[in-house]
Amino acid sequence: MMDIITVEEAINLENKDKILILDLRTEESYKQFHIDQAIPYSLEKIENGEYCLPKDYCIVLYCEKGGLSLIGARILGQEGFCTKTVIGGMQAYKEYRKKNGLT
Repeated sequence: MMDIITVEEAINLENKDKILILDLRTEESYKQFHIDQAIPYSLEKIENGEYCLPKDYCIVLYCEKGGLSLIGARILGQEGFCTKTVIGGMQAYKEYRKKNGLT
């Protein structure tokens, strides 16, 4: 099962139990800035089936603009994972933080 969620919905999930947040951007981008509790992860691993993720967690994926995370969420969703992808990705997340004075 895959859901497309907003940045606000993603932020509300950040500190919840049984949530795993995956950052599908480059390692360099991750190091510059990332969502709290997010771990860097490769879309290539997901595409190649080379992942070891907990099935009892809901997996929230994001990338820079939302396209790669949508692909990853679809693949994992087809494998029976609960997945959510953040519409607009990190760009939307940064805009939300700026708009709400969280820079």
